[in-house]
Amino acid sequence: MGWTKSLRARWCQVGILVSVVGVGLARPAGAIYLDEDQTISLRSRIYSQASIRATDSQALGELSQTTPITKSGQLVQNRNFFNPELEAKLTRYTDWMKTNGMSFLAPDDFSARLAAWGFYDGIYDYGSSQFQRTAAMVNSTYPNPLQKNAFYFEGYAITDKTVNATSFNQVFPHASLQNPRDIYGTQRRVNEAYVNYSKGPLFVRVGKQAISWGESDTIAILDQNNPFDFTVAAPGLFEDLDEARIPLWTVRTSYNLFDNWGPLSSAFVESYWVPGQIDTNTGYLPILTASPYSPPGQDPQTLVDNLGGKIIKAQFVLLDHVPQQTFGNSRYGFRTQAIVNRTYTVSAWYYTAFPSTPVPLSHGIQNKLNGTNLFIQETVHNQLTPVVGLGNTFFFDPLDSIVRMEAEYFNREPGFIPQANLGVNAASEKNPLGVLTNCNPVQGKSPCYIPHASYLRWELGLDRFFFLRALNPTNSFTWVTAFVGSYNMDETSQKDFRYDGQLKQNPGNGASPNDYVNQEKVEMFAQTHLQSDYMHGRLTPSGTIIVNARGTYAFQGDLLYRWTDWLLFNLDYINIGGEFAGVGFFRDRDQVSLRATYQLN
Repeated sequence: MGWTKSLRARWCQVGILVSVVGVGLARPAGAIYLDEDQTISLRSRIYSQASIRATDSQALGELSQTTPITKSGQLVQNRNFFNPELEAKLTRYTDWMKTNGMSFLAPDDFSARLAAWGFYDGIYDYGSSQFQRTAAMVNSTYPNPLQKNAFYFEGYAITDKTVNATSFNQVFPHASLQNPRDIYGTQRRVNEAYVNYSKGPLFVRVGKQAISWGESDTIAILDQNNPFDFTVAAPGLFEDLDEARIPLWTVRTSYNLFDNWGPLSSAFVESYWVPGQIDTNTGYLPILTASPYSPPGQDPQTLVDNLGGKIIKAQFVLLDHVPQQTFGNSRYGFRTQAIVNRTYTVSAWYYTAFPSTPVPLSHGIQNKLNGTNLFIQETVHNQLTPVVGLGNTFFFDPLDSIVRMEAEYFNREPGFIPQANLGVNAASEKNPLGVLTNCNPVQGKSPCYIPHASYLRWELGLDRFFFLRALNPTNSFTWVTAFVGSYNMDETSQKDFRYDGQLKQNPGNGASPNDYVNQEKVEMFAQTHLQSDYMHGRLTPSGTIIVNARGTYAFQGDLLYRWTDWLLFNLDYINIGGEFAGVGFFRDRDQVSLRATYQLN
C-alpha cells in the first residue's frame, strides 16, 4: 500500500499549500491580475466537502441491495474539488490588424479562457474499509477470469463471431479496462479552453466549452447538449449541476439578425458543431459496487453464478459501448431566438446528442477465453438522437411572475424492453438459464436488439420574487418551481418499456420481465426551490423539493453562511423516499454534508 501512502502525502501537501494561499489571500474577494494592464486574470473555486450517510443501506432483495452496504453515520464522501480559471482580454493585441489592410478582420472583442476541473475523494484511502475493498474487487481477477467478479471495459467493438480467444483484446478490440479509483476516487481534466472572437453581429467561440439550451433546474432531462457526470448519482442533487456538466470541444457561432423588425426584436441565430473525430465524450458509466453512489445492485457476476450454477459457468463482462471517433459521430445544433411584442422570448432549436443514460444489450454466452465462457453485455452509449425543441419565456402580470415553457421531441431514443435487450421472456421464467443463452448469436447474428422510442418531454416553470415580512422583514424570497413530464410515444401493450435494465428492489432472479422496474407511458414530477437572504446577505437558507407522480420524493435543504466574500460554509441535508423508481433508486442514500469553499472571484 505504499502508493496509497504516497498519494495521501501528496494531497496533504496540496492541502497545506491551499491553506497557506488562503491565509495569504485573506482579503475581499477579487481576481488576481497577472499583468499591469489587468488583461489577464486568475479566478478559482476550491472546496472540501464531507458527507455522512443518514440512513442504513436497504437490503430487501439479495440481488438488489445497495453495495457496498453502508451504515448511518459513516463517512461516504470527502470530496476535495478545484476549479481554477484563467481569462485573458486580448483585443489590444490585434490593433496591428487595423493598419495592415486587415481592418475587416480586426475584432471588436478578442478574448480567451482556460479552466481546470478536478477532485480527489479520500474515502478509498481513509474512509470505511468496505469502499476500498469493494472497489478493489472490481476487475480483480483480470486478466485470468475466475468467475468471481464482473469485468468492466470501455470501447466500441465486440468480436461478432465465436472465437477461442487467448486474450481479452481479441474479444474486445480497442477497449480499455475501467479502474474504479480513476472514476470515483480522482479525476482531472481541462474543463474549458476556448477563444472568443466578435466582429459586429458575428460571434465565434472555438474550443472546449459547455452549451445548455434546455431547462435544467435540478434534474436535467431536457438539457442534453452536453453529457453529465453520473458517478455521484443524480446531477443537481448530490453534485452541482454546472459541476456535473461535461464540456466538449466545440465550434460555436452566433449572428445577430436585427434589433427591431415589426413585432420582433433582438433576433439571432446560433449553431455549434462537436467534431466526432476529436470529441465523442459521453461521460463515465457508473460501476456497480464501486462507490457509495453506485446504482443499486450487487456484482452482476452473482446473478450469473446463481442462474448458471454448476450447469453453465461464465464470466460476466460489461462493455460500455461508447461512440467511435469518426466524422459520423459529430454532434451539432441550430437555434434561433427573438423577442415577440417586446414580451415573449421565443426560441426554437434542433440538435443531436448521445443519450445521457445508456441501455443494456446482452450478447449471451460466447467467445471462449482460454476455456472460460464469457457472458457479455454492453451498455449502448453510441447512438445519436435528434432533438427538436421550442421554448417561450415571458413575464405574466396577473401572477407577478416569470413563466417558462419548453417542449422537446427526442426522436428514436434507445430504450429498454427486457424481452428485446436481454432475451428475458415467458420461457426464461420457467427456465432461468435462458437469460444467459437467449441472446447467443445464431449464424453470427444476435436475436437480441435495442428497441427505440420517441419521447415528448416538457417543462412549465414559474419564477417569482416576493416579500413575506413575517419571515424576512428586509429581503425578498426567490421561488423557482416547475412541472416536468415525459411522454413515451411508442409505449403499447406489445412494447412495454422498463427503466434502463434496473431490477426491482425485491425481484426474482431477473428471468422475468416483471423483475425490472416499469417505465410509465407518462412520467411526471414537480420541483420547487425557495430561498432568501438574512444578515445582510451573509446567511442564505434554501430548500428544494422534487416529487414524482408515483410518490417518489427528494428533499434538499441547504444553509449557506458567508464568513467573508472568499470563504463560505454550507450545511446540506438530502432525504429521498417513496417508490423505487427514478431518483427513488437512491432512497437509502440520505446524507448530511458540510462544505468549506474558498473562492477567488
